[in-house]
Order: sequence, then C-alpha cells, then structure tokens
Amino acid sequence: MLIYFPQLHEELITEKVEGALLFDPGVDRAQTEDVLVFRPENLPVEPDVCRRMIADFVSYGESLGKMFKMLSMPTSNQKDQFGERTSAIENELNALIRDTPAEKKSETDRVQNQVVLALVYAYEEKHLELAEIEHKLNDKWSGFGTSLGLDDEDAADQQARALGGLFSNAPVQAGSRVILPWQKVLEGFAVLLPENSALVTSDIDAVSFWRDLELDFYEKEGVLPEKATVVRDKAWKLLGLSSVPEEKPWLDREFLIALAVPETE
Repeated sequence: MLIYFPQLHEELITEKVEGALLFDPGVDRAQTEDVLVFRPENLPVEPDVCRRMIADFVSYGESLGKMFKMLSMPTSNQKDQFGERTSAIENELNALIRDTPAEKKSETDRVQNQVVLALVYAYEEKHLELAEIEHKLNDKWSGFGTSLGLDDEDAADQQARALGGLFSNAPVQAGSRVILPWQKVLEGFAVLLPENSALVTSDIDAVSFWRDLELDFYEKEGVLPEKATVVRDKAWKLLGLSSVPEEKPWLDREFLIALAVPETE
C-alpha cells in the first residue's frame, strides 16, 4: 500500500502517483475519483470527535501553534491545555487516555498521534482556506482601490496591510509553498499505518533534510509505476535522531519512501 506523505489533502500534492492513497486521520471524508483515501481500522478517536476538533481548530487558527506544542508533550493536568475554547474536546481526549489500562500504553500513543495527525489536517485546511481568500482579494483589490480613489501605490500598501493581518497566524509558507510539519506526520504514520505501507513524497523540505543526513538513496523498481529513487530507514533516523527515544519505541519502525520529486544535483 502506497501512502502520500506528508500531505493529507489532494490540493497540496504536487506530483500525483497512480495507486497512491491519502491518509484519513479519522474524519471519514468522502472519496474522490482522482485520489482514494485510506483510514486505518479501529482508530481510538471517533470520527465525530475528530470532525468537531478540526472545526474548532480551523475556526481559531491562531491557537494551532500552541496546540501542536502541547500535543507533542506528555498529557498535562493543566486545565487549559488545549485552550478554553476546546476544553470539552480536551476532556474527551484525556478521558480516552485515562481509561486506557497501564499495560496498554500503546493505545495511549495511538490516541495522541491520531490527534496530532488531525491537527495537521486542520493546519492544511487553514492554509487552503486562506489561500482561497488571498486569491479572491487579489482578484478584487484593484477595482476596490479605484473605487476609494487610491493610486496604485496606496492600493498596494492597503492590500499588504490587509493580507498581513490575515496571514499573521497562518501556516508557515515559503513563497507560495506551505511548509508542512512532516516530522509530526512521520511519527503518526509510524504508529498508525500497517506494516505493509510504503510512502511517496514530493516534499522538498523532508527530502533535503534526508540528503543533508547523507541517508542512502538508491533506485528501485516496483514501488512507483516507473523506476524511482527511494530511501529506506528507521523512522528515528529519518527524523534526525541519534537513537530510538525510550518513550517512543514505535520510531524503530522502518519505512520505504519513494521520491516523486525531480532529481537535483
């Protein structure tokens, strides 16, 4: 099974690959004709909780950074761990974790990583929403500036100030490209994906990171429709760690990742 990495939305995939699937973190989204979706069985967080969580996070996108930070840490007793607006969701998630027997710590890890992947999904939703708003503003701004009697320079300044406020809490971008939290996605995939899964990526940030680590890239047939450059290694090595973290034993899992990006010297 071939899974797109790290994108969770079709709109963000720059190189589509025949047969590759998008990962569904439990939101039960509709299938499309172009890209099919894979949702693991028996995810610990129910779809209705995931959907409500995403709706809340997208509505209050300025809190996404804080939520990512908190979810990457052990569960806290702090009452406003997810922020006041999401306290009900926090209680539901913490209840799932509290009710998990100690000998089933792996289920707690699954809950936490599914939530992080749902946050990534919300992060991407926010980017797509803001990109559409920016496009509409760019289309209409010229006529709007003229109606206010602004010259081109004044209109450009007004637009810059408006977009600056709009995007001050948006997902990080490099030019027109959104920078995806691929490390978070890889950790979550290491917990939730079946062992027979391979990944396909067109994410230049992740690939550049692995090349800087001097991981072993080689040519392989049978992964993509045509011969592809691949890298195969343990998740902890792909994350740039020196060893497997004791508290995250699932990162000892190996991944085969095929590149769907142009080769660069």
